Amino acid sequence: MFLDEAKINVKSGNGGNGMTAFFNLRGGRKKVPSGGSGGKGGDVIIRACPEISTLYGFKKKVHFKAEDGKSGQANNRKGEEGSDLIIKVPGGTVLMDNKGEMIADLDMAGKEIIIARGGIGGRGNASFVSGARRFPAFAEIGEKTDEFWINLELRLAADASLVGFPNCGKSTIISRISAARPKIADYPFTTLTPNLGVVAVDGESFVVADIPGLIQGAHKGSGLGDKFLKHVTRSAILAIVLDGERIINRREDIVETFNILREEIRLYDRNLFKKDYIVLINKVDLINDSDKLNKIKKILEHKSRRSVFPVSAVTGEGLGRMIWGLYGKVRAFREASGRAGEADSEKRNRTRIYSTVRKSNAAGKIEIEKNGDEYVIRNKKLERMVAMTDIDNEEALDYLMHALKRTGIADRLKEKGIKQGSTIVIGQLVFALSD
Repeated sequence: MFLDEAKINVKSGNGGNGMTAFFNLRGGRKKVPSGGSGGKGGDVIIRACPEISTLYGFKKKVHFKAEDGKSGQANNRKGEEGSDLIIKVPGGTVLMDNKGEMIADLDMAGKEIIIARGGIGGRGNASFVSGARRFPAFAEIGEKTDEFWINLELRLAADASLVGFPNCGKSTIISRISAARPKIADYPFTTLTPNLGVVAVDGESFVVADIPGLIQGAHKGSGLGDKFLKHVTRSAILAIVLDGERIINRREDIVETFNILREEIRLYDRNLFKKDYIVLINKVDLINDSDKLNKIKKILEHKSRRSVFPVSAVTGEGLGRMIWGLYGKVRAFREASGRAGEADSEKRNRTRIYSTVRKSNAAGKIEIEKNGDEYVIRNKKLERMVAMTDIDNEEALDYLMHALKRTGIADRLKEKGIKQGSTIVIGQLVFALSD
């Protein structure tokens, strides 16, 4: 089954808890803190793999969680790190957040993204030993991570795409010029999923996609047009296929079809509209009036300022010339974008790693939300400090208050106009602002 959209829930592993432990030295009663730190939680990695061609595997399984880190142990032994979870997707998969913004484009096999980083492990009590705190009886809680949803969208990678109205003969064309065998019938919307075919030319090859038929309003989703058009976005060249049978009855009808297709592409994506293209007039074996065909051909050449190829997918007439014309544009695109020959092979075999974690000033940015008589502080660094503190442990809470004081948070809040004695909330911690 071909599936080109999926929504999955991911969660990285929680960090392991730190341990509070002591051991007594020989010959004395002196105890030494020996609690180890917890291990880091596993990351969630999404990787594009060549052996997968569809998102169908996500139809039944949608929840993915990496392994939690293990808790620290006595004698300063650190807990084991949680195993990373690798989610395999097809090359050409785009990752989107719930707002529809792109997270990453895994456009070829080998690319991957760390979509969720595992939580850090909590420190054991041995990590808190200092001159002022010789026997700490507390440890940190491992960092808890949040789950979230992401959208996967598969966009097929083809050098050229056949675009046209339903029943214009795209599937027959791709079956004649490649080894692809799509479903073919004489009624609209026979093709419901894109088909790929490899076309051999003079010892080289290029990939052609047969995109399901479009109708007017496709850019808004009519006839599932928006679902189909996304597969065209990766193509270097477009081949606009027109139904030559329309010429028999009305000369202007086929020109209007061309105008509608170009407008739908423009409304869907301006970058797609700017891509180079050729025009095919299919089913010319049905046209007996060659003068009428030539007039239409000249009109389309003038409007498009592109090559127009009269072809017959049934008899094979004109297909050879069309293949060479299409390949010429594909080859020119490859050379212009530096993807020809060995350079292209090296690029496709290169692994790139993305990360959703971006270096920014987000950790130092403080957001203040007034909720009644309370001021709720939003800051990732401070919230994590509170979340990893065992606030039921008086000694741990005392350490947290000293740590918050060292950050200068009180001074920063006063600079923002919050008065002394005001109630401050950071995560689960509620306290009064003071000197």
